[in-house]
Amino acid sequence: MKIVTGTFNQAKMNAVKDVFSEAEVIGADVDSKVDSQPKSDEETLAGAINRAKASRLYIEDGYGVGLEGGVMPISDQLYLCNWGALVTPDHQLFVASGARIPLPDVIAEAVMNGGELGHVMKEWTKMQNIRHHQGAIGIFTNEWVSRKEMFSHVVKLLAGQLAYSTKSE
Repeated sequence: MKIVTGTFNQAKMNAVKDVFSEAEVIGADVDSKVDSQPKSDEETLAGAINRAKASRLYIEDGYGVGLEGGVMPISDQLYLCNWGALVTPDHQLFVASGARIPLPDVIAEAVMNGGELGHVMKEWTKMQNIRHHQGAIGIFTNEWVSRKEMFSHVVKLLAGQLAYSTKSE
């Protein structure tokens, strides 16, 4: 099995490699066709689907995986969200969503005022490469859940759907 992820982000690529450990996993620079900071479930899902579909075209008989992180409002609170999509060689589409946690008001305000979460987190924590390692989820869960683990959960949901679909054929 060959899988192309629509990113070179290490947290996302390692999530795919962990779940699909027998597969050849490579990254590709594809456009999500959404804002660099998705601000709704719909936009974050669209970004994941767009990345998966574009990635699928990189290798004949390959699979495409798109993973997208975003934020989404519920009432007066902004939440971290993430979505994933998997496209098979015959163009079947599977989607899944993962963890959601509220963002502190100071972070939410900066994001809603136009900041990208990764940049806001870098400025706020004074740490480099957060998005490739623990991510905002790691910071706000005191490292109990890393960005890779958050995306691994979504990739497991995608892999499970794929396995079920092939079993039920």
